[in-house]
Amino acid sequence: MMMRVALVPLMLLTMTSVRAGRLEKAFKALEVHDYFKARELFRKEVKKHPAAAWYGLSVISGRADNPFYELDSAYQFIVRSDLAFTAAPDKERMRIGALGVSHTSIIAQRDHVYERAWEIARGQNTVIAYQRYLDRYPSGPRAEEVRAAMHHLAFQEARTANTASAYASFVERYPSSREVYEARTRLNDALYAEATAAQDIASYKAFIAAYPDNPNVRKAEDAIYRLSTPGRTIAQYKAFIAAHPDNHRVPDAWRSLYETYTKDLNVGTITRFVAEFPDYPFMDDLVDDYRMASVELLPFRRDGKWGFIDTEGTERIKAQYDWVESFLHGQALVGVGDRVGTINRSGRAVVPVEYDEVREFAEGTAVVERSGRVGAVDRNGELVVPMVFTDLGDFSEGLAYAEDHGKYGYVNARGQMMITPVYDVAANFHQGLAVVGVDGRSGVIGRSGQLVVPLEYEWIEGFERGFSRVRRNGRMGLIGPQGTVLLEPKYDHVGDPHDGLALVVEGDRCGYVDTTGRFMIPKDYEAAQDVAAWGDFGQGRAEVQSAGKRGIINTRNERIVPFQYADIGGTRGPLFPVKKKSKWGFVDLRGASVVEPRYDQVWDYVDGVARVENGGLFGALDSTGREVIALVNAELADAQFGLLVGGVDRLGVFDVKGKLVIPAEHDEIIVVNEAIVKVVNDERSAYRRVSDAGYIWKEAGFRTAPASAE
Repeated sequence: MMMRVALVPLMLLTMTSVRAGRLEKAFKALEVHDYFKARELFRKEVKKHPAAAWYGLSVISGRADNPFYELDSAYQFIVRSDLAFTAAPDKERMRIGALGVSHTSIIAQRDHVYERAWEIARGQNTVIAYQRYLDRYPSGPRAEEVRAAMHHLAFQEARTANTASAYASFVERYPSSREVYEARTRLNDALYAEATAAQDIASYKAFIAAYPDNPNVRKAEDAIYRLSTPGRTIAQYKAFIAAHPDNHRVPDAWRSLYETYTKDLNVGTITRFVAEFPDYPFMDDLVDDYRMASVELLPFRRDGKWGFIDTEGTERIKAQYDWVESFLHGQALVGVGDRVGTINRSGRAVVPVEYDEVREFAEGTAVVERSGRVGAVDRNGELVVPMVFTDLGDFSEGLAYAEDHGKYGYVNARGQMMITPVYDVAANFHQGLAVVGVDGRSGVIGRSGQLVVPLEYEWIEGFERGFSRVRRNGRMGLIGPQGTVLLEPKYDHVGDPHDGLALVVEGDRCGYVDTTGRFMIPKDYEAAQDVAAWGDFGQGRAEVQSAGKRGIINTRNERIVPFQYADIGGTRGPLFPVKKKSKWGFVDLRGASVVEPRYDQVWDYVDGVARVENGGLFGALDSTGREVIALVNAELADAQFGLLVGGVDRLGVFDVKGKLVIPAEHDEIIVVNEAIVKVVNDERSAYRRVSDAGYIWKEAGFRTAPASAE
């Protein structure tokens, strides 16, 4: 289009009758593309008719069909033409106007040069080409477009290099570019990555000293905190606070130190903590904890609302919630309507009652959910991970998996995405490793996101114990933390390792390997159909089968209980339940019979007693096999805190010696601890002391006797 505009003056020339002087001859030669003649004539007319001559020379230099084509010259000539035309008297303008030289035609020729220069720069598509355009044609209509293209391309080159020097060069050269903001961010990130490549405390400290204004300073401080407290021990927290007093994680370290030291929140530990750490900065909270530490708080209901009472029945926290849960590590979940939060033992709200869900705290952080989005709060209730994710795991080793737009990555305790979300599934970090999955295949990554174990397994259990069970092509094995195959995945089943040994099933045989994958007990035993349910080691013993009969071996493959039983009920108690034909009895650690098989069903020992059953009636035996609770009970639960709930028609509580400590007069009983039980009659509740069966508190309308039938 610009070429056609530039030719308009030449077309006008043919329609204008003028005296055929040298200038007219030059334009005539230009019209017939006689560039040599036209150029020679225009050059001779520069002094006499500069505006027209320079215009003609620009047209020649701006056309690619002649040997004089040179856009830079075309531009210089048209600039001179414009200047000369501006200074020309009216008489001169009228004469050259008859030849088609006017302000409009000069502008059209200049725009033609601009457009051709843009096409060339765009065709080369290099930073140098775009910069050359801007240097030579700074006033061109495409200048901003060229500048944007140059900035984009230069930024892409900087990103390809991805070094601090590349980003610094971009920021310095293109301070007004749209990309400069991202470039500064990437510059800060690159400075951080390069300065802390060693990922040790020294490199992070050096980075902070060299770049105190870098936004990654907090990340470096996080890393120093993490590296200084790998075991999250009291000594590590104490050393961190002393060595890094200006680190923003010092308050977290203090709280973690306090929580670790006083995790049971009793008066003695809090007193010792104050003596050892008199400069603890959160003394007000500690005083609240101290005041409440010795008080057992029990949920209670009044007029449909829930609060807490102490063991004397005194109201400690007002009944104002729709529901509450028992205290755990100094905080309790409470609900109002469909919202959830937490309170401390003084009744003060910690996590605001504004969430749909609040999970248990892990590493001082709890996941919260609201309207389908999740984040995390700290133990002060402050939102430390923003509510922008669709799923968020519990924090482990300073990281939690997070789902963003359908993909999983990992964030730190400040909500910063540390590992890009590219995975379909993800699990918690253990010992610096986390299991991830893509397209149904599982692998393992390290803390920096590097792939440690390729995505080639159907299932990887995880490295909480330093090794992992895996499954590939339907077969199981063991691998080490770097993906080293310890036990080739070719077995039907690999059990959960206990006592340093894992059950291995291959076909109809089974044996045991250690955590290096070496068979310590050969595959000499029969793999019954359900061996995976009962064949693992426990307390140094395992149930095995030979010639269709069950026995018990130890970790040295020595026989403890002979192979003469149809089934064995467990290997963890003082006596082992064994089955002969259809009846159950008990043998001791040497395999000697203590209780002859006479029960329809027995259970393993819990708190020193084992439940037994005959004909639908339940009782219990002590560790010597003596029947301490007679087989007359229609119900009898396993022991909790040394107490068993059971009874004939209604429920009471037995101690492990068989004494009925709470009369059998209740619909439901929940053991709170070794000293208190919660009892329910007709959906009304009360608390009773185990020591004397006395009532601590009764809900309005609670009746000891059963409701009369109507």
